[in-house]
Amino acid sequence: MKSDFATILSRLRREKGLSQRRVASDLGISQALLSHYENDAREPKLEFVIKACCYYGVTADYILGRINDRTVKTIPAPHDCVNAERLISAACFVFQKIDEIDDPELYTATVDYLVIPVETVAILLRDASTQYDPSRDAAFKTAEAVLVSNVRKKRD
Repeated sequence: MKSDFATILSRLRREKGLSQRRVASDLGISQALLSHYENDAREPKLEFVIKACCYYGVTADYILGRINDRTVKTIPAPHDCVNAERLISAACFVFQKIDEIDDPELYTATVDYLVIPVETVAILLRDASTQYDPSRDAAFKTAEAVLVSNVRKKRD
């Protein structure tokens, strides 16, 4: 029995009327490898799953068979999949390593550090005329210092 991923990957390609050769070329893999993924003979790496999601405009939850609604997105499909892929890949690596280390202080320090620039962008997008707040820079540098300290404690 084929995995949900293999079935959905194959269905997405057929729905678009595309050949395996075309999709494989667009995604930067061989046709044989795409065939293996679609026939559940090989399991893809995360990098391929991300590329396939961007290519077909679906969420990872959908392509992995976790949800049925391909339009449900917590984060909209990015226009620049290369940089989005870098962001997602880096975030996955960071949280995987933190999970391996299993240190609640390091987890908190990491989230505190990462949330400040994301919140800053959200504030500006809500209202571009928002006054610049230098205390956000100070909070960011403080969070960075706490994070660096926690990482160094784990390395020593």
